Amino acid sequence: MRMKSKQAVLAGLILSVSLGVSAGDKKDCSKALKGIVHFSDDDVRFHSKDGVVVFVDPVNGPEDSVVAVTKMVKPDLILITHPHGDHFQPDVLKAYLKANPKAVLAGPAEVVKQAKEKGIDGMKEVAPNQHYELAGVKFETLPAYFSEGDSHPKSGNWVGYVLQLNGLRYYVTGDTEPVSEMAESKADVIFPLLYGCGGNLDSAVKMAELSKASIVVPVHTGGRVEVIEKYIAGLPKDVQCCYYLKGKLVLVQ
Repeated sequence: MRMKSKQAVLAGLILSVSLGVSAGDKKDCSKALKGIVHFSDDDVRFHSKDGVVVFVDPVNGPEDSVVAVTKMVKPDLILITHPHGDHFQPDVLKAYLKANPKAVLAGPAEVVKQAKEKGIDGMKEVAPNQHYELAGVKFETLPAYFSEGDSHPKSGNWVGYVLQLNGLRYYVTGDTEPVSEMAESKADVIFPLLYGCGGNLDSAVKMAELSKASIVVPVHTGGRVEVIEKYIAGLPKDVQCCYYLKGKLVLVQ
């Protein structure tokens, strides 16, 4: 895949907040990502054609100006991958629960424990390699961990999420190395972590290869366009890549 100049890419910025997609749109970023927005870190949000709003790892509060523009401020379901502060912010969750007290929250056991300690009760517990349906949304959990070091241990039972929305499968990996289960994800769109804003480009490419997703949307990029461009250059030629800057979708031709 070859990229246009940075100027041409940035000229393609669009805000993708309209609804609905068909299975025939799997290779079209602008259609497959309708109703979806990524802010910073791992904060990805979905508005399905059925009107269900799902947040994964929201760390940007509803008062944030970029968030306010998208109107993604009233979730039905909030999913947390693991308890690190760039993925899990109890005060932010409380702000969204104020917007919708009936919102369902879910995350691994350690997240549930810490949420309760911060006064957030009733959070559902999830574990890797399971199927769930919450708030009318079907999703699966895949393990998320790093074999080296102890910052993201496999024993933590932390997860990534494969969401079934609008006839497609969206995989938000969370913080992880490539794991064998990615090959079984059947993902149409993958949101792979660029760890340390680009410290794992080879393994992030491997995630795209393993999942066989037709659309790749890197997250946790720190907004560093030069890192994103380097990542895209390493992707398989048969995939399409898009990315977000400040909540706006950049289409890569």
